[in-house]
Amino acid sequence: MRRAVAILVVPLVVVAAAAAKPRPVHANVKIALWTTHDSAAYGQQVTLRGMMVPAKPGAYVRVSLGGTDFAHARVGPRGGFRLRIPARSSGPYRAGWYDARSKPVSLTLRPRLEATLVGSRVVGEPLSLQAQLQPSGGGSIRVDVFRDGKPTFSRNFGSRAAVSLGTTSFGKIRVSLHVKARPGYLAVAPKTLQTRLLAPELRYGSTGPAVVELIHRLASLHYAVRTSSTYGSELVDSVIAFQKVQGIERDGVAGPDVWRRLANPRIPQPRYTSPADHLEVDKTHQVLYVVRNSKIAAILPTSTAGIAGYYTPEGTFSIYRKVDGFDNSPLGTLYKPMYFTGGYAVHGNPSVPPYPASHGCVRVPMWIADWMFETNDYGETVYVYS
Repeated sequence: MRRAVAILVVPLVVVAAAAAKPRPVHANVKIALWTTHDSAAYGQQVTLRGMMVPAKPGAYVRVSLGGTDFAHARVGPRGGFRLRIPARSSGPYRAGWYDARSKPVSLTLRPRLEATLVGSRVVGEPLSLQAQLQPSGGGSIRVDVFRDGKPTFSRNFGSRAAVSLGTTSFGKIRVSLHVKARPGYLAVAPKTLQTRLLAPELRYGSTGPAVVELIHRLASLHYAVRTSSTYGSELVDSVIAFQKVQGIERDGVAGPDVWRRLANPRIPQPRYTSPADHLEVDKTHQVLYVVRNSKIAAILPTSTAGIAGYYTPEGTFSIYRKVDGFDNSPLGTLYKPMYFTGGYAVHGNPSVPPYPASHGCVRVPMWIADWMFETNDYGETVYVYS
């Protein structure tokens, strides 16, 4: 009988212990989560707010995105909590504490378009468009490029775009970007980038499209130039002639001052209109004007007398003697001289510095001397003045 009673007592103890087990502290806890923003731009700071009932002050609520925890928020005295996050996903966001979980919360995202021009913005130097849409699944990008208002490029891309922009010529470049947002995303405002290509500093030895443009601009202003894509000694002469007329530093370098003056140049006028075809030597500016039909047809750099004891006579003269080749004279060896008074001549010389340096003659560069000799006949009027 004693053994039977012992067997009956054990189950009663187990049942009593099970009935006395305390309930978990998180039982019956409810978590709510909401946001103060229904929509947001990508990267914009948004606030997630929540409430725990009953409140567990000091507890930490985990916040998840797409099922992965990424942050925690501390519960306040009344059960509230909040979290500031950058909106980089539409969600779903959920808050949880032990087994308690909130309903999912989602945002409607507006993708962010980032675009910039990368490069020096100088003619002949690399320049490109780099554009990116975030998030990458937010849509696609269309790029349109305009040069001086004319369309030159149009193409659709995905979430990234890279376009090499041509810089072979001067002009204004405008890039328009439009985004086609995918379903579930808000529309994105179009973006426009624009720039004007700058002129580089050019000097002896420079090459490229900017050199060609420089020659074109000088030629349009009637400065004697030679067609080339290389900045040679001939172009140095032409630039010096331009600098002389503009009254700026005579260094033969096409720097900022030269490009500014090319955009708004001083336009010289002949001092004389009769005869319609003649030559004018402007000693003040150290240039020679070839006048045709009473208009300046060519501007050449020159160098008149600059040695002590020598001078270049002023007045009205005419070409009375020409020598096709080199000629020895009291003033030195002259190349293809065209004498206009006494032993004074317009002639070619390897050295035509930007200042007066001759014994009295009118020096012009060797590369232009042949053309001058061929296009100015006997009797051509030559005016020399200061």
